[in-house]
Amino acid sequence: MNTRRSRKSVATRSRSVAGSRPTGAQLVYDALRQSIIGLRLAPGESLEELQLCRAYKVSRTPVREALIRLASEDLVELEPNRGAKVASMQFVDVVDHYEAMDIFQPVICHFAAVRRNKDDLAEIEARLGEFRKALDRRDSEAIILANFNLHSAIAAASHNRTLEKAYRRMLVDKLRVAQHGIRASSGEKSGTVARRFRQTFRISESLVASIADANADAAANIAGELNAYIRTQVIDLLSPSLGVKTRLRSSRLKGLHAWRRALDGPKSKIGRVERRIAFP
Repeated sequence: MNTRRSRKSVATRSRSVAGSRPTGAQLVYDALRQSIIGLRLAPGESLEELQLCRAYKVSRTPVREALIRLASEDLVELEPNRGAKVASMQFVDVVDHYEAMDIFQPVICHFAAVRRNKDDLAEIEARLGEFRKALDRRDSEAIILANFNLHSAIAAASHNRTLEKAYRRMLVDKLRVAQHGIRASSGEKSGTVARRFRQTFRISESLVASIADANADAAANIAGELNAYIRTQVIDLLSPSLGVKTRLRSSRLKGLHAWRRALDGPKSKIGRVERRIAFP
C-alpha cells in the first residue's frame, strides 16, 4: 500500500489549518479518502490496521474511527473478522451512478439557478476558474478534482441540505469513476485527457452562465447534456456496451423532467404542487 504521497499531503494540509490541529482520526481519514478517490489505493485492496498505524504514526483507535467514517461513505468495506478493504467498484455501480445522475444533476442545477446568491456565484466562478487553470496545465488529477469542486459549489447553491448531502456523495462516486476512466485509458497522454475535458468545461461554462442568469430550465437542460457527455467520455472508455445500459427509458425521464419543472418557485412548492406522474 503506497502511503508516502498521502502522508506528505496530510502534513501540508495540517500546517495550513490556522488556529486548530486536526485529530489523528481526521488526518487518517483525509489521507485514505484522497488515496481511495485517486485510486492510489485500488478497489478491493486490503487496509490492515497495524500497517496504517505505522504509516500514519497513530494508535489503532484513530485508524478505526477513520475506517468507520469511510465505510459510512461507501468508500471502505468492513468485514467481520476479516478487517477492512477499499470498496470495490463494479460495472453495475457505474451504470447505477450515471442513471442516478440523470435525475439528480438537473434537479440540483434547477434549484441552484433559482436560489443562488452573490456569495454562491462568486464561489462557483472561482471553482470554474480553477477548472480552466487545470486544463491549461493539462494536469489530469487536478482537472477531475476541479470539476468535483465546481459541482460541490453548485450543490451548495441549491440551498437544500438533503439534496446537497446526497449529491456530494454521488460526486465522490463520480471522482472514482473518472479516475477509473483515466486508468482504463492509461495509454493516453495528459494532453489527450485535457482535450476530452475541454468540452466538459465548455458545457460547464454554459451551465454556470444559466445559473448566474437565474434560468432554471436552461440550467436543468444543460446539466442533462453535461451528464450525457461525461457518460460517453468515461463509461465508454471502460466498456463500449455500458453507454446504452445507462440510458433511462425516455418515458420515465419525461415524467421525471415534468416533475422537476413543477418546482419553479424560489422555495420548493412540493407540498402545494399536484404531482401524479406514472413511471413505467
